[in-house]
Amino acid sequence: MTQLLKALTKNFPNLDTITAMFADSNGIMRGKVLPADALEKLLSEGILLPASVYGTDATGESVAETGLVWDTGDEDFPFHVVKDSFHDISDGNGTDAACLIQMMTNDGTPHHLDPRSVLGKVVDRLNAMGLHPVIAPELEFYLIDRQLDDQGMGQYARIPISGEPQPTNQIYGIEAFDEFADVVSDIRRTCLMAGVRADTAITEYGRGQYEINILHNEDALRAADEAALLRYHARRVARRHGLDTTFMGKPFANDTGSGFHLHVSLWDDKGNNVMAEKDGDDPTSNPILRYAVGGMATHLADSFAVFAPNANAWRRMLPGHYAPVDRSWGINNRTVNFRVPSGSAKSRRLEHRASSADINPYLTIALILAAMAEGIKHQIAPPEMTTANAYDAPDRDGLPSTWAEAIQLFRNSDFVNSWLGEDYTKVYAATKEYERNTFAANITPLEWSWYR
Repeated sequence: MTQLLKALTKNFPNLDTITAMFADSNGIMRGKVLPADALEKLLSEGILLPASVYGTDATGESVAETGLVWDTGDEDFPFHVVKDSFHDISDGNGTDAACLIQMMTNDGTPHHLDPRSVLGKVVDRLNAMGLHPVIAPELEFYLIDRQLDDQGMGQYARIPISGEPQPTNQIYGIEAFDEFADVVSDIRRTCLMAGVRADTAITEYGRGQYEINILHNEDALRAADEAALLRYHARRVARRHGLDTTFMGKPFANDTGSGFHLHVSLWDDKGNNVMAEKDGDDPTSNPILRYAVGGMATHLADSFAVFAPNANAWRRMLPGHYAPVDRSWGINNRTVNFRVPSGSAKSRRLEHRASSADINPYLTIALILAAMAEGIKHQIAPPEMTTANAYDAPDRDGLPSTWAEAIQLFRNSDFVNSWLGEDYTKVYAATKEYERNTFAANITPLEWSWYR
């Protein structure tokens, strides 16, 4: 702590504020903004916050049904700084810093209700099996107008030069990228300053839709941190440019949704990719890769409450919109859910494509890794591989078709309770059920338009 304090004091000689933050169960950043003179105490003691922050819905409402509010007296726990997470958020001026924090128990161990701790335990279990994940997240998002329209709906971002939104979809379009290059490039630059190893930035299918990839990482916790930070900084930078961002799964009815795609490979203690095939063999010939697919397919149903965590995310899963809707898998095929990307055997990996971009990255990565581990441990055979358009004959047998059904499957799943922990499973399910009921109780303008 003493060495870190000296380093931070040297690197931030004009420090004014410190934003100490964490991603809640919805993936929304929460925390406190502290004065500079609180730095030493933050490093040595952390800050106190109630555990109920992990039992809030997307609006920030505390959910009593989690048992974390009145039942415990809204008990505080210490939140400690995550190693190597300090970064400048004042454009290099050194006046404002930010860091990630993680909830701990009073004896200093990671708290089981913090999603970051949940992922850490999953990784520990994989390591005990001799498996070490290497992962790379990809996040899609839209640049949007700061203001909602007269009906309370989001609007496409207006091109700075013309003042008009992009007229058509321009997948991989260079001109479409150039139209918002100042914003997207600033997001990427800011992410790099924050320690987010942002790699390729491209235009996606939607008007004003972009994707920023994060380089593969042998530290799954850090990769999840970077995904959370990318979303935080993307919005902060866009607002600095007079725009906003949304990572909603389906912000516009007539445009493609935004996904969170995760590339995963597994390596052994000797540094070998255990999913790689022998030279010249078919990319799917390795039984470990096939078992990993089998595990993901088997546990897709009870994980959907995390992969599609809100009402809007369920609107994304439509055939033909590059949002996989079933258990399909295949080689170099973007219509499937579990994709085997092309490339060398050494880089062999699986791409999980089911999740919307507004997930909690820690929980999503935890369930994907857990499903792969279950598939390998129990040698679960995958479904028949898809070689054509997966949307033509989707295999949705046993998969939830509604948000309510997904929450119920999640709550009652032995797999989820085992890997995420019974306490956290209860908290997440109660929070999402409360959010779903609150959402369903609201009367929409469309109902007045159609039924009055």
